[in-house]
Amino acid sequence: MAVLSKPVNKVSVIPAKEASDFVREFNQNKVTKEFIESCEKAGRLFEGKKRR
Repeated sequence: MAVLSKPVNKVSVIPAKEASDFVREFNQNKVTKEFIESCEKAGRLFEGKKRR
């Protein structure tokens, strides 16, 4: 199955009033070190195995 998508050339503009809220929420949604470590462990489990 092929997935086609149309490129979006729009830049999101954040009003000055909402900028601090945006930055705070953005920083809260960062990927944690624990999540990255668990992804690395999962990657090692599948290392060397070919997908069908």
